Order: sequence, then structure tokens, then C-alpha cells
Amino acid sequence: MKTSVYAAIALIATLGLSACGGPRAFTQGQYGDPEEISMLDDKWNQNDMQLIAKKMISSMETWATGQGIGGKPVVIPEMPRNRTTEHIDMTALYDHIKTALIQSGQFSFLDKAARQETAKEYEYQSSGYVDPTQAKGPGKQKAAEYFMGGVITSTIQQVGNKKVVYYKATFELTDIETTEIVWTDHKEITKHFKKKSIGF
Repeated sequence: MKTSVYAAIALIATLGLSACGGPRAFTQGQYGDPEEISMLDDKWNQNDMQLIAKKMISSMETWATGQGIGGKPVVIPEMPRNRTTEHIDMTALYDHIKTALIQSGQFSFLDKAARQETAKEYEYQSSGYVDPTQAKGPGKQKAAEYFMGGVITSTIQQVGNKKVVYYKATFELTDIETTEIVWTDHKEITKHFKKKSIGF
């Protein structure tokens, strides 16, 4: 009888441990404010992207207003360089800045990546398959006036259980005709972390 009781207790304990140590999943969630600052770890996050984008957008708009340029400056973006040790979605950062500047009505952007596809489409439309009165061809594309480039760097300092992560993002506009850098600005971000033990 005692053997059966011990066996039952052992079985219950085993099932309990299995339940605690089994696979887990996030089963409930809620929408959050993308503008809310949150740092779940010591890596690059969306808040860093937003802080940099806001600074560059405001600075470029101020520059354009101060220049009193007639019409919208025509900009062609060059992919910013990531000189950190982390994976950073530079395309997402550029898209954030580009979208806001276009919506501001102060800048016009050209799609560098679409140029080859556009050239192929010109060839097709001039091949005779397309109604000549509707066909589009070369000669009417806008010419870029400025290159927009950028770079993100970082340094990490760690002593004991304390860690400081520093990012610096620098962006610039270069006049294509003269190669003069007509605008540049930077944004610095410093984040402090403290390592803590995680237990049950």
C-alpha cells in the first residue's frame, strides 16, 4: 500500500515539474504606444530610431526653410552606413525620415532602386506592344540635386555590472553639382544599464 502511495506522489511531482519546465508561449498581448520609451534590453530599438529620425527631420526642414529654396529640393537617398557591432535596420530608419519629409511638402525624393526597372519598362513600352500615344519614354525624369547620406556609430563601456551604450547618428546633404556638403547634423543617444540577477 505504501508503495502505491509513494508511486502516486512521485507521479504527481513529475507531472508538476513537467508543467513548470515545459515550453512556454506569449498567449496574451495588447497594443502599445509606439512613441512610448521602453528598453527591454541593451540593444538598438525602435525608440532609438524614432529619436534619431525626429532630430534629422526637424533639422532638414529648418534648413530648407532657411535657404528659401524655390520649389522642393530633389533628393536621392544613399543607404546610411552602420558602423556599430549590432544589426540595425537602416532601411526602416531611412524610410521613416523619407516619409516624414515627403509628407511635409518641403522635399522631393527620387527612387534610386527603381531606375533599372524603369529603363526596362521604357524599352518595353517602345517595343510596339504598347499604344504609342500612351507609351512613356526617357527624357522626363527629374534630376537629383542632393545626395542624402548618413552613418551610425556606437561605443560600449562596461565595468562590473554597469554598462553604457552610446550611439551617434550623423546625416548630411551633398550638392551633386558642387559636391559641397550643404547641411549636416547629428543625434547622440546614451543609455545606461545595470545587470541584475534573474531568478525564480
